[in-house]
Amino acid sequence: MKYECPHLSKFTSLKHAFFEADPEILLSKRDHAMQTMADRPLPLVTLKQIHSNKVLRVFELWDDKPEGDGLVTNIKGIALGILTADCGPVLFYDPVANVIGACHAGWRGAVGGILQATLDAMEEIGAQRSRIYATLGPTIQQENYEVGPEFPALITEPYDTLFYPSDNKGHHYFNLPQYICLQLRREGLAQIYDIKQNTFSGNFSSRRRYLSEGIKGMSSDNLSAIAIV
Repeated sequence: MKYECPHLSKFTSLKHAFFEADPEILLSKRDHAMQTMADRPLPLVTLKQIHSNKVLRVFELWDDKPEGDGLVTNIKGIALGILTADCGPVLFYDPVANVIGACHAGWRGAVGGILQATLDAMEEIGAQRSRIYATLGPTIQQENYEVGPEFPALITEPYDTLFYPSDNKGHHYFNLPQYICLQLRREGLAQIYDIKQNTFSGNFSSRRRYLSEGIKGMSSDNLSAIAIV
């Protein structure tokens, strides 16, 4: 199953989708996923994600999978893909410049500036922050995201804005979606949408859920993709 953002779906020059976890799609059926998203098997570019603020501009297809956590392009017919399993996938579009972006925003990447770096890279190829639409895809929600005692000190926002205490002494529940959207608002984006899908529940891949169920190995990820068509 796939989810779409109504704010992005209104653009006829754009295709996007947030897919539920499916090992077959990720390993051998990416053409099928792109067919489902765009009605044709677009080439899909992905990264070896490393929780960084590194963003790559895509002007042609590549054979290897470089390290990074953000992708931008203004080339038609190339889909940008992000893989997640609790972290936040964010898709971006400037409909005037026809520039797209996608990034992997876990807490480390968000603290480290991946959102800002992706917006900077989009502006380098013609986008403007004030015109950019941003959509946050399936992400672990606060009620399922317990973090350790050291965590609030890593975040500069007031505690009550993004945390509430856990019954587990010294632990907290962190609101990653709100943290991502707060950063985007501070970057001057006027169009921000959160599809409010929790990776911990439903048919999404979730590291936290797997650990809670005693499953040690990940068998799949959630694919989020966007393309100019």
